[in-house]
Amino acid sequence: MAGISDKDIIKKIKNGEIDQYSYIVKKYTTLIYRFIKRKLFKKEETDDLVQNVFISFYKAIEKFDEKRPVKPYIFQIVQNELKMYYRSNKKLVSLDENIYLEDDRLQDIVNDDYLNHLSQEERNIFQQINKGYSYQEIAKQLKKPLNTIKSIVRRARGKLKIDR
Repeated sequence: MAGISDKDIIKKIKNGEIDQYSYIVKKYTTLIYRFIKRKLFKKEETDDLVQNVFISFYKAIEKFDEKRPVKPYIFQIVQNELKMYYRSNKKLVSLDENIYLEDDRLQDIVNDDYLNHLSQEERNIFQQINKGYSYQEIAKQLKKPLNTIKSIVRRARGKLKIDR
């Protein structure tokens, strides 16, 4: 099978010879593995992502135009898998108001120069939180949706780099 092209292999797979898919896997596994490994540095997760790439390609093979080259198509799948991986593993900042109400550092921050890094709206919201108002109460006072208040707090918290 050394001289057969990707185009011919794809045609055979579409015609029901699914065992031909192993040639695609063998041909591109090392290349994809090395690429993903450079991005992740974790062997276990690299193996899983490589496997996901080939599963995704196999599922899409009926729609694949065999006149097009396989490598760019597979690498687009690689990019999508990496994006999904990063999204699912990114660290999230909690919007739980109890963090602020129970955090002794909030009093220091409200009274300190840290607030100078924030917009007037963000400062106002932090001051309201410090006074004991809930997010719902602040949203009513400012006539803004609750999720907007939570987003403002999240962004401000990021600026202040408050850790749990």
